[in-house]
Amino acid sequence: MDFDNRRVLVTGASRGIGRSVALLLAQAGAQVVGTFNTGKREAAELLSSGIDEMVQVDFADRAVTARALADLAASAPFHGIVNNAGAIEFEKWDEITLESWDRVFDVNLRAVLSVTRALSGSMPRGSSIVNIASKDGMIGTYSSISYSASKAALLNLTKSLANVLGPSGVRVNAVSPGWADTGMSTDPSLEAGRMTPLGRNARPEEVAEVVKFLLSDASSFVSGANYLVDGGYTGVDLIMKQEAEAL
Repeated sequence: MDFDNRRVLVTGASRGIGRSVALLLAQAGAQVVGTFNTGKREAAELLSSGIDEMVQVDFADRAVTARALADLAASAPFHGIVNNAGAIEFEKWDEITLESWDRVFDVNLRAVLSVTRALSGSMPRGSSIVNIASKDGMIGTYSSISYSASKAALLNLTKSLANVLGPSGVRVNAVSPGWADTGMSTDPSLEAGRMTPLGRNARPEEVAEVVKFLLSDASSFVSGANYLVDGGYTGVDLIMKQEAEAL
């Protein structure tokens, strides 16, 4: 999968899955422009590792987002976009505020729409957009309700964008990672790995490979789809697993 002469935007590129996506695409020959919010040191490291440009954007700030997108839209066209920047806020049910809800939705959903509207018009036929959703968009949650709801909405937005951009030759798909080892493992995340049929959590580069596929010509007739990359985690019923292990 050759990405020579292809320009790709990766939002939230300084850490985790976004970082792995940016590096993988750069290694494949793409001209990668990344965005970051607070990871200045990580952004500098990426620039020394083959990433062409890193742009600081706080997608929770609508005015800052608008200015950054205007600059990006005035630059050379993009052949690919990876909407990866995300936000999560953990709150108990009786502590949820509309302000935190709005912040999460601004980053996880509004920014995706804003980026796509600003840049898709100049994307050539055969271009591809990949939205990074989450397995949480398909299940209920307890202490991250805004995050889960925003990712569920993102899955629907992906289908709608695939519908409206398809006639111009631009494909839109989603990738929904499960638990991934991004260097910040906790006891619950390690337990999640043990629950997964494969017996571990994902490596960020494994998710990045799926994103790369969806950006490439190898997926030229794939649009409006959601690729669940969770190692089978969401197919596990914990009680039934424990009952089987007790036999």
